[in-house]
Amino acid sequence: MNRMFTCCLLGLVFFNASSCKKKTVPVDETQPPVVTPPVVEPPENATALLYLNSANKLAYNKFANEGETNKDNVIPDFSNAGYKGAGVALPDVPVKKTITPVAGDNRLHIQNAIDEVKNLPQDGNGYRGTVLLEAGTYEVNGTLVIDKSGVVLRGVGQGLSGTVIKATKTAEHNLIEINGSGSGMPEISGTRKKITTEYVPTGAMSFAVESVAGYTIGDQIAVYRTPNQLWIDDLAMAQYGWTFSNYAIRFERRIKEINGNVVTLNAPVVDPMQSKYGGGYIFKTNITGRISNCGVENLRLVSVYANDNDELHGWNGIELNRAEDCWVKQVTAQYFGYACVSLTGMSVNNTIEECAMVDPKSQTTGGRKYSFNLEGGASFNLFQRCYTSGGRHDYVTGSTVPGPNVFLDSYSINTKADIGPHHRWATGVLFDNIYGGQIIVQNRKAMGTGHGWAGAQTMFWNCKSPNYEIKVESPKGAMNWGIGCVAVKKNGAGYWESWGIPVLPRSLYIAQLNDRLGSAAVNQVTTAAQRNGTIYELLKNWAGEGKLPAQ
Repeated sequence: MNRMFTCCLLGLVFFNASSCKKKTVPVDETQPPVVTPPVVEPPENATALLYLNSANKLAYNKFANEGETNKDNVIPDFSNAGYKGAGVALPDVPVKKTITPVAGDNRLHIQNAIDEVKNLPQDGNGYRGTVLLEAGTYEVNGTLVIDKSGVVLRGVGQGLSGTVIKATKTAEHNLIEINGSGSGMPEISGTRKKITTEYVPTGAMSFAVESVAGYTIGDQIAVYRTPNQLWIDDLAMAQYGWTFSNYAIRFERRIKEINGNVVTLNAPVVDPMQSKYGGGYIFKTNITGRISNCGVENLRLVSVYANDNDELHGWNGIELNRAEDCWVKQVTAQYFGYACVSLTGMSVNNTIEECAMVDPKSQTTGGRKYSFNLEGGASFNLFQRCYTSGGRHDYVTGSTVPGPNVFLDSYSINTKADIGPHHRWATGVLFDNIYGGQIIVQNRKAMGTGHGWAGAQTMFWNCKSPNYEIKVESPKGAMNWGIGCVAVKKNGAGYWESWGIPVLPRSLYIAQLNDRLGSAAVNQVTTAAQRNGTIYELLKNWAGEGKLPAQ
């Protein structure tokens, strides 16, 4: 060939490559234009709700909620749970005060040291310093309180030969408190905007509102879900005393993007909102009084008790109230009546890790032995690598707890009741690789004080109950999941997938964190045993005695 032509289709115009002279092709305007439909690749796994794709990333398939046909929902991202929004290693705050035990009551001895450090200035990271308790036994008749940001209470070991704080007060009380101030999620006047998207599904990161006037990226907001009587009626909950006003729940979020009247959140919706069920609103909030950058570390807490049913003694080993970006690590609580660690008062973004609740002493009945507990509006919290023996509800949520919250890689033996959301519509809770007794999310109906539906958008991922049942029921318009779970018995008509065969990824939380922030963030907050899947045996052999061995 002595001439080469290149033809490029560009609007129905051809070009001669040698002459570059335009030639027009006639168009038959009587014929409709040819439209080539986009190529839609089928999903790599059309049946699993969530799976690892060929790029080793998580892929999600949409689903319809219980009693519905519209496939709009996806499993939400739980990976924002934890200290500073997850993926950040717990800090090593420098020691500013060291004490040793004294004879008799050490309460003022320790409290004075805490108060001395709390009056130091904060450094650039918000820390004032650590109070170090040397080895020995410290008898404490009352409650130790950290009520100012940036203070850490640390011992030298959670074994019997380490630092032992002995609760000697013979009345129900908390031994250690991290206490903020104030209450609630205040609404800034004039900022309430109606959500106009008719159906906001589980897992959604954005929705439309009637107006974004006055809003900007970074605003702290509440996503306020406001159910109506139809919602109560469809769930058949009036018989258990439910009223719609008691289930108007505020989910704390920040605005990440604004596009027209569509706002994008920093974390997903974990309870769907429908116009027919009352829909919802957003409003700006200015939450004050939270305490931050505080920790309790490397201690053994022991309570006195008169007998196995005694309740006039230490109740919670540690309680966090209105705490943000705080932590409890390497703490064993023995003989307490309620919990090793309980989070309440809208505590957010806290991490509890390598803690153990053993041999609780109280009646084995309602309102007792909740080993690791979430209540009072607590959200974005992570419990991981924990152990319990003898508890009732070992990893548990209270009423209307707004997610996401995560219980990860934890082990329980000698359980007296079930693991899971306990009563009244806790939402967005991930139980990820939990080993224990009964593991249940259900309509509790008239149990207790008339609980009704315990939870919605509750995920049991690769959980194991070798001697008991795992039960999953789903309320209308919502969904609970059991994926990759193993137990003697499967119960309930909720969503099940891969019963009796664990799935990949081994940990949903770790995989979602990896997708969101990368492997470096995962390595900051997990151990090798978690990453290689050998954590159960390590926790079983550890049992809260001394420090959890590295592997």
